[in-house]
Amino acid sequence: MAASSPQIEDFEYLYASNANFSNFVSVKLSGKHNYHLWKTQMLCLMETHDMRGLVDAEFDRPRALSTKIIKQYDSLLKGWIFGSVSEVVLGIVINLDSPKAVWDELKSLYEVCSADHVQPTMTSQQGPEEIETESESSITIDIKAGEDLLSKETETVTEKEEARLNRKLLFAIGQRSWWKIKKILEKDREAWKKPLPLFGYGEAILRVVVRMGHSHNDLVEKLLRFLKKEQIKEILEHRDSNGRTVLHVAASVGNKHAVKLLIDKHNDLLTILDKEGQDPLMKALDSMEFDTFAYLLKVAIDNNKTKQLVISQGPDYKQKGASLVANAITAKQYSTALKLIREFPEFAVENDEVLMAIARAFPDELNYWETLIYPRTFRHMYIKVWFSSHSLTSVNELGELWEKSMHVMGGHDHLVLRVPVFTVLWVFGLMIFLKEIAFCTLHLSYLLVWKVLVRLVPHIKHIQKKKKVLEDARDVLWLVCSETNDLTKLPATHHPHYDRPILEAAVQNAYRVFDEIFWESREIRKSKNKNGYDCFQLAVIYRSENIYNILYQIGEDKNHYRTIKDSSENSMLHLAARSAPSHVLQRITGAALQLQRELQWFEELKKFMHPSDITKHNIHGETPPEMFTRAHEKLVKEGETWMKTTAESCSISAALITTIVFAAAITVPGGSNQETGIPMFRKDTAFTIFAISDAISLFTSTSSLMVFLSILTARFAEKDFLFILPKRLIIGLCTLLISIAAMMVAYGATLYLLFSREKQWMIGPICGFSCLPILFFVSLQFPLIADLYRSTYVPIFRKREDHFI
Repeated sequence: MAASSPQIEDFEYLYASNANFSNFVSVKLSGKHNYHLWKTQMLCLMETHDMRGLVDAEFDRPRALSTKIIKQYDSLLKGWIFGSVSEVVLGIVINLDSPKAVWDELKSLYEVCSADHVQPTMTSQQGPEEIETESESSITIDIKAGEDLLSKETETVTEKEEARLNRKLLFAIGQRSWWKIKKILEKDREAWKKPLPLFGYGEAILRVVVRMGHSHNDLVEKLLRFLKKEQIKEILEHRDSNGRTVLHVAASVGNKHAVKLLIDKHNDLLTILDKEGQDPLMKALDSMEFDTFAYLLKVAIDNNKTKQLVISQGPDYKQKGASLVANAITAKQYSTALKLIREFPEFAVENDEVLMAIARAFPDELNYWETLIYPRTFRHMYIKVWFSSHSLTSVNELGELWEKSMHVMGGHDHLVLRVPVFTVLWVFGLMIFLKEIAFCTLHLSYLLVWKVLVRLVPHIKHIQKKKKVLEDARDVLWLVCSETNDLTKLPATHHPHYDRPILEAAVQNAYRVFDEIFWESREIRKSKNKNGYDCFQLAVIYRSENIYNILYQIGEDKNHYRTIKDSSENSMLHLAARSAPSHVLQRITGAALQLQRELQWFEELKKFMHPSDITKHNIHGETPPEMFTRAHEKLVKEGETWMKTTAESCSISAALITTIVFAAAITVPGGSNQETGIPMFRKDTAFTIFAISDAISLFTSTSSLMVFLSILTARFAEKDFLFILPKRLIIGLCTLLISIAAMMVAYGATLYLLFSREKQWMIGPICGFSCLPILFFVSLQFPLIADLYRSTYVPIFRKREDHFI
């Protein structure tokens, strides 16, 4: 027998816990007169589930490696015993701890020999008539119970055999042993549709393996190949008590591969509704299995079943359809949502739910480095090469130059005049042609390299997927807005479906969504949330810089925002003085950089507002600077702690490097001449590399140490976090990186001088291992350096020129 495993143990216990207890024990123990019958039935039940060892040491206990399973078996058997005795007997044994103690106690109380059982003993308190009456009553009860037991004996044997077969089948499923399963199915031709007592209710074998998840999908494939066509149809269309098919089960557990297999066998399952009126598609959505939901939706669209599914949802199918599209967008399945909208345009404009989903889940743009890596498509490259304005301009200029040359020569046929002009023009045209050929070749080579890198480098493949998702999201946004615009009755107004989405886009910093809606009409800028804030006020509150930058494109209208105030007389500068929401601050690394970003927002709004507004009070009597100091008091302390901790850690490293390289400079490799003090290897190139690297490392580590000490002794005022402290930290980290690199170069040169002069093969390992500390430092600290540089020197507030109204 295969070794026990936790999964098999779980199956054994699950099978025992789901046993139909009443089928085995029909006698309720009430005294000595029926103890024998009760004991026989209990032993039968325990032997069926290999549990007799729990009460009798001569038998083996259930297979279990964990203490938890053993305790569960004890509790299960004790529960069986408690459930099969009368209240009087239960009161005697209720406080016993183990099932063995309960079993032994009942045995000592009620087990009697056969003689005693036939001929009761007269006690001093009983008379002959009482004894005779009790004896007759006991014999009558025993005979009746015996007749009941005999009448059920055949049925019990059959159930025991079936239970053992089910048990073997469950074990085989747990072991994923197809040959055992096949052997059982061939032995019992009805086993494929018999319910197995698992998960608290009976399910056929196909449902069981589907519910087990992805690890058992190989069994699903083999089962579908093993069963006959009519058997497959019957088992796939079979519904449980809730009206659900096996496809509902696969969808609810997110078993996407099993869903594919089932639909390949019977795609009409997709339209079957359960008693709650849900098809498998909605079941996957309710279970938040978005990948499975997207696949089912794609299948429905490809098989023209979407309309049938939608209409089956009832009279409010448009509203449910809009929810379906919104959920697809929330699950980042933009291509699926695009197909749905193209097939059912009414879903996009039923309410604002779709646009709200787009505003909340619109993907991020590619960053600067990703745009450098990602190539243009071949179609765009083709247009750029052959139809670019630059190329056409060059060709037009070439033609005009030829016509002017002919006109200047006045029709002269002198070969001396025509040859130079023709030669110059021919060379010029050849240069244009060669330039385009070179560009085409380089771009094709780049595309080829890109295709190779996509297969080899996972991050580049991720960029490709990100770009595809972004393009699909833009298409969905454009299509939804187009459908919404068609519903707008008056040209100077906007559709009310835009009111909430534009505010949500301002909160989420979704520039593409905001930009698509904002320019529809001037009236849309008046949209406000329940607190009375419009889109640009929300952009300041939630630090949405991409939305705020649009403020510079609206011409004179931006003056309105210099005077606008909320119900508490807070100006835009007051809103910038508030602390940003925690989820916004968490996007930035470290408390110091978070405070720097808050200061950048405050300084930007100070430039935007009129100088007199800086000292104006709100209804609480606070000016914007006072509000900023109060709201960011905790963040200033956290920033100071973060900056000091970082500086202390780096200063220790810088001090160690300074000590090491200073000692190396004194004790040069190979030693020095005892008389002159000149190093022995001074003429070797490797020694020169050592000396230069050691000096660089010493100077940069000392400089780094000084910079970090200046951070530790800084006053840590609010304004210092804007530029001074981040600049010092950038200088300190960069000089520390240079000192580490130079130190490893010096160390490598030393190893070469001492050991590699006659063993050249050691150069490779020395260089390789010397690079390890540098690579570790760069990989761990470069993201921080990049964040510091980007946050300090790359402005987030830029004036866009895309639109102007």
